[in-house]
Amino acid sequence: MIKLLLAASLLFSLNFLNAQNDFKVYKPQLQGSYSLQNMLQNLVGDGVVLKNFSVSKTWSDEAFGYFEDGKSRLGMKKGLILTTGGITGLCGQNTKPNMSNYTHETADPNFRTLGKQSVYTSADLEKFLGNNQKTFDAVVIEMDIVPTSDTLSFNYVFGSEEYDEFVGSTYNDVFAFFISGKGVEGQINLAVVPGTKDPVSVNSINNGSNSTYHARPSHSTYYVSNMDGNLGIEYDGMTKLMEIKKAVTPYETYHLKLAIADVGDNAYDSGVLIEGHSIVSYEKSYSVLYNKSESAISEPYKNLLNALVKEYKTKTNSKISITGHTDNEGELDFNKELSCKRANEVKIYLLNNGVAEDRLVVDCKGETMPAYDNKSDEGKHMNRRVELKLLGNDVKYTYIKKNEIIEGEKSKLINNVPNPFSGNTIINAYILESAKEAKILITDISGKQIKTIYLLEKGNASVSLEAYNLSAGIYMATLLVDGEGAGAIKMILQ
Repeated sequence: MIKLLLAASLLFSLNFLNAQNDFKVYKPQLQGSYSLQNMLQNLVGDGVVLKNFSVSKTWSDEAFGYFEDGKSRLGMKKGLILTTGGITGLCGQNTKPNMSNYTHETADPNFRTLGKQSVYTSADLEKFLGNNQKTFDAVVIEMDIVPTSDTLSFNYVFGSEEYDEFVGSTYNDVFAFFISGKGVEGQINLAVVPGTKDPVSVNSINNGSNSTYHARPSHSTYYVSNMDGNLGIEYDGMTKLMEIKKAVTPYETYHLKLAIADVGDNAYDSGVLIEGHSIVSYEKSYSVLYNKSESAISEPYKNLLNALVKEYKTKTNSKISITGHTDNEGELDFNKELSCKRANEVKIYLLNNGVAEDRLVVDCKGETMPAYDNKSDEGKHMNRRVELKLLGNDVKYTYIKKNEIIEGEKSKLINNVPNPFSGNTIINAYILESAKEAKILITDISGKQIKTIYLLEKGNASVSLEAYNLSAGIYMATLLVDGEGAGAIKMILQ
């Protein structure tokens, strides 16, 4: 009750930030650079093909969008953001330490308030949480992707207004990056604290300070306080830039579900920021380690780089990513510069050994992305690194898809397999190359729309429909291509 009274007293109007602020956000548009399709396409980097996507029904277009950070203070320049509140309220120097944007509530006159069943719950997240915990203001984005190498990875930051006051409480706002597909039993959450199975959350990564629940610090290496507003964003606390890694089977389709929700009530916003072009697949990774403040490559690591060059020369059209890092000793600006110097020294070495410059992707993160705990000397040593990845490429997959286009054919909905089904089913369709927009509408037997899935690939296309949240019964899938119907099928969920 105290929390709700505090939150209610801190409501404020939502206005776009003036152009002088470095952290900017953009709401989704129907067309152009900030259409949802372009936002999601901009998440995908080398070695990954985005096949289709869908977004859960939200009553406000404030719930998610695109961000840009001119100073890259979180280790990211741009990407996608999902929130339990509103995105335009995020821009600033943390002048509102208890921000609660009730954008879902104010946009929907039929919103059912706390104490009644909320229309914005996430059954996936509630099952994940257990203990009958309730979610509010949920936003879920789903996509089918195809990795072209055997490891999938991407980068994100979690932030929340629940820091620091509600660390250790039941107001443990939750997010998850679920994956399902070949080699994965059911669906699993990939967003965990490095070296553990603990989900990343307010209670699992924090400093423990200023909590009214007297919580002790937990995995504080990965936490950044923003009480002074130095990050240019309104959340009181953030995680460092975190990396997800998952072994996958090349050229198989995997279903990703990015989900976030308030827990316990719908006050105090939280959000997840996913780095643009960071969803990549790679075949092998290498690390060059350094002594404190050094950037020169030692002889043993030159041998490692020679082996990488030899491996690379057997590939076609692949790229190598080179990312510099440091430990947390020293000033932020110095560490950023040092990480760039390390990455560029490695780049020059590869150039001198015959790797073309346009095949190298260079980035530098400074101390924003620790892979190990900085509290130990060993952890600091492992964080003083340049990471290299031999990236996959989508040339082979794209070539196969183009050869599936048959002249004279029509776009059509083919079937769903299995049918009847439980849990999930695959919907198959054929989409002409000339189609500008293709989408599948999922409705229940009464005609109520459940989901819209946008198809991006042409030729033989498939969609993974996860129905864990749906009741048993009959559902319809209808294909629309450029606004015209192209077939419908009846699906039976057991």
